[in-house]
Amino acid sequence: MKHDTSATAPVPTTSAPAARHAPPLRRAAAVAAGLLGSLLLATATAPVALAHDTLLSSSPQDGAELDTAPGEVVLTFSGDIGDGGNAIVVTGPGGEQHQDGEVAIDGPEATVPLQELPTAGEYTVAYRMVSSDGHALEDELAFSITEEAVPEPSPSPSPEEASPVGGAGDAGEASAEESPAAETPADPMSSLGPIGGVIGAIAVIALIAILIIRMRNRPGGGNGEGGGD
Repeated sequence: MKHDTSATAPVPTTSAPAARHAPPLRRAAAVAAGLLGSLLLATATAPVALAHDTLLSSSPQDGAELDTAPGEVVLTFSGDIGDGGNAIVVTGPGGEQHQDGEVAIDGPEATVPLQELPTAGEYTVAYRMVSSDGHALEDELAFSITEEAVPEPSPSPSPEEASPVGGAGDAGEASAEESPAAETPADPMSSLGPIGGVIGAIAVIALIAILIIRMRNRPGGGNGEGGGD
């Protein structure tokens, strides 16, 4: 009697070879995952490492409209500012510059004082800074001031508000010039010119003739003449 051996014969499987190849595949997958993670980390941190310092804030703020004119401009950066080559230029509506002095550096802050801003309108702040890594930072911002921020011009003194001391001096000089006593009396003969000289000479001759006639008409003068006859 023949027996069916198909039920009891061992069935070949591939589990043993797969088990033997599993550790190398896992190691390869782990290495690939590690490389991928390192690559992603390097990609994420590269912009941070290569980024330069930037402007964080400003006073006045960019685009601000102010009712009070500022006395200075302050720029704050993400890193300390280096020495040398730093400049802040504030230009008014008419093209005139209003920064007053050199730029002062205090760590990440750059400050420049301002002159009096005389005109309402937009003011441009252009800056050039040297960052901590030696990179030049250049940009500009703007702010505006209203009519309320512009100081009113001081009124000029009117002629009636002249100094009392000066007025008294002028009045004294005018009275001295107009006073008859201060004027030198003019010679009436000198005002006649050459005619006056002739008239004066005739008057002198007439006076001498009158004196001679009087001397002749005296009694003593007549007797003398008769005794001689």
